[in-house]
Amino acid sequence: MKKILKIRQATENDLRSILLFEFRNRDWFSKFIPQEALRQQSQIYFKRLLRSDVKKFQYLVCLPNDVLIGRFSGQLLDQGCLEVSYRIAKNFTNQGIAKYVLKNLLLVWASDGINEVYAQVADHNAASIRVLTACAFELQEIQQNSINLAGDIHDSHVYRWSTTEDIIPLYITPGSGSSTIYLEH
Repeated sequence: MKKILKIRQATENDLRSILLFEFRNRDWFSKFIPQEALRQQSQIYFKRLLRSDVKKFQYLVCLPNDVLIGRFSGQLLDQGCLEVSYRIAKNFTNQGIAKYVLKNLLLVWASDGINEVYAQVADHNAASIRVLTACAFELQEIQQNSINLAGDIHDSHVYRWSTTEDIIPLYITPGSGSSTIYLEH
């Protein structure tokens, strides 16, 4: 990845940037996210989210100049289990950013006691399906005709990642040419 990215937890101070990000990318996101879900994401929604106990699962992806280009959100389903959703601005898709960030967040969340992560994606969203499978998610279920995107009905694919599956440990040794990853956590 040639771009330097900042991955950090969202705070209430980010509210304006988040709203602007969502507004600028609404048409793009509407191809993959139902309209009713997009409409619910108002200033009040984000204020509540960033003040709640789950704020620790809200991450922003920014360029070095603090321009917001992506957002990852975890919603607790149960103790040790969450659902992740994410979105990347259209101009920054197909560059490996979502895969890079998700792999790192899975490590952070696992260190916080999250053992399972689920993701739901529309059947036509090939890019997200590639991201999830590249991050060791496995298809768990297909829910027929469950997503309505501007009048087009799609199947929902439910993916699952787990710390109990075969995980290959990552070892970074000095001088190995590996880069250091900084996550503000």
